[in-house]
Amino acid sequence: MTFVWLGVLAALIVIELLTYGLYFAALAVATLVPLVLSLFGAPMWLQGAGFLAAAIVALVYVRPLIAKWQGKHPERMTNVASLVGKQATVTQDVTEDSGLVKVWGEDWSARVREGVRMKGAKVTIEEIDGATLIVR
Repeated sequence: MTFVWLGVLAALIVIELLTYGLYFAALAVATLVPLVLSLFGAPMWLQGAGFLAAAIVALVYVRPLIAKWQGKHPERMTNVASLVGKQATVTQDVTEDSGLVKVWGEDWSARVREGVRMKGAKVTIEEIDGATLIVR
């Protein structure tokens, strides 16, 4: 039964990665309880009860805590959206048309809404337009 729980765990992780609602992540964490129980040779009914109890706890208590921690815009926590609000260093003068900044050791193309930011200046990322950072 251990391999079945491993399969369920893998499937739930894949679904969570595709949907990002934290429901399947909570269920994936809950799958660890019957997985451990199966390693100790617990009967199937106990594994099922363990999953049910852990799923309820994860969905009722843990998921809301994670959602609260993420705030109203969880999409900003990962990928390029996480750069909004971060500091960057200008590596090539940034104008309304072009420029380069360095963020977390990577060079990004950048623009400003108005004016010029000179090389070496510290700027804040306001938004992202395709692969270009809009800075101030």
